[in-house]
Amino acid sequence: MFEPRRLALASLAMPFLLASASLALSDETTEKPVDKAEEAHVGTEKEIKRLRQQAELREQELSAQLASLKAEKTKLEAELALINAKQSYEAEPDKAKLEALQRAQQLRDAILKNELAPNAAEIERMKQTQSLAQAKLDAELSANKAEIDRLRSAQDLVDAQHKAKLSTLRREQEALAAENMLAAEKRKVEQSKLADEQMRAEIEARTAAAMLQQRDGTDKLRDLVSGPVQYTDQPFKDGVLTVSDRKIEMDGPIVTGSADYVCDRIDYFNNQDRTKPIFIVINNSPGGSVMQGYRILKAIETSDAPVHVVVKSFAASMAATIATLAPHSYAYPNAIILHHQMSGGASGNMTDIEQEVKTMQEWERRLAEPIAKKMGITLDEFKARMYAAKKSGDWDEFADKAVQLKWIDHLVNEIREEGIRKKPSERREPAWLFMMQRDEQGKPYLCLPPLEPYDCYFMVNPRGTYRIDGR
Repeated sequence: MFEPRRLALASLAMPFLLASASLALSDETTEKPVDKAEEAHVGTEKEIKRLRQQAELREQELSAQLASLKAEKTKLEAELALINAKQSYEAEPDKAKLEALQRAQQLRDAILKNELAPNAAEIERMKQTQSLAQAKLDAELSANKAEIDRLRSAQDLVDAQHKAKLSTLRREQEALAAENMLAAEKRKVEQSKLADEQMRAEIEARTAAAMLQQRDGTDKLRDLVSGPVQYTDQPFKDGVLTVSDRKIEMDGPIVTGSADYVCDRIDYFNNQDRTKPIFIVINNSPGGSVMQGYRILKAIETSDAPVHVVVKSFAASMAATIATLAPHSYAYPNAIILHHQMSGGASGNMTDIEQEVKTMQEWERRLAEPIAKKMGITLDEFKARMYAAKKSGDWDEFADKAVQLKWIDHLVNEIREEGIRKKPSERREPAWLFMMQRDEQGKPYLCLPPLEPYDCYFMVNPRGTYRIDGR
């Protein structure tokens, strides 16, 4: 038994077969070209006859096929009718059940409608209430919209005014920018001129500096002494003392720091060369601290290089002690050497004063006894001769007499300063001049720094020029 789908396919295939037959006939009739006039008339008629026979034969075949297809179609339609009848018979009980279910559903819908009727009324009332609320809300929204429109209009007005101000400000800003640009161009031109002038001035300054540098170099070369410094193992010969650049000047009072200055230079020159002489030159010194002076004496004593002490003008007290006890000493004939007893001031109770006096006496013994021994006399004889020479005890002698007393080893008539290798600078005031003060009576004086413990000043001070704070 055919299914409905097969019948439908057959019904769709019949037009397709008819169309295929027509196309085949058309192709057979158009296979031979007819545009050849040169063929004989007889050949054309035969060909036409043959083609007609073929067409009739083809048409008969198609008619037979069409009849067969129609019979098949009729058969399929009969089978389809039978199937539909069977399906209707089989579906009759289901149709009754369906109608029963529909009636039950209608009954339930009616019951539900009755139950929902009160709810529908409530829903309707709520819809009306919602409509009223919506109407009120629409009214309020309408009012708000009107206010919003008014505010928007006001805002638009403010924006328009703001835009107008911005436009004005922008025009002013553009004008200022143009003015600034013009001013900047003017400044650039002025700066360019200034730069040119500055460059010209710098070139002139450099040229002048180069000329000055060249002149300074020429002056320095002219002011410098060419040739090496002469160092001799025996610097004193025929009354002439040759002083090299290994020279240490010791002027003014001997105070805290003096020993550092002198001793460090003695050590430095020894580290340079331990054979060539070192010179300590005293132009003018009243003496000073015994502790500082003793350190200088020990540095002279322990130096590998020989140390020569030279007095040009005046050496008193501790300075005279250094000159006398040095292994090699020299002085101009008119230089003055002064020895005296140690003097000083004491303060405090009697025990403090006695202790300070004993310390000074011990310092005197340690420093004066070597001098008396060099002179060939005792310490007491040395003191007696001090007061015999002058009532104050300040025994001063010119260097020619000091040589006889063995205070100085040699007199010099000429001192050659080999160490001065460049032109001296302009004259400067001595440092002590700036330390000068005046007391209540207007008398000038120099204030000495405080002494270290157990130290004392051993210096000549006839006019009270040197003073110690608190004394």
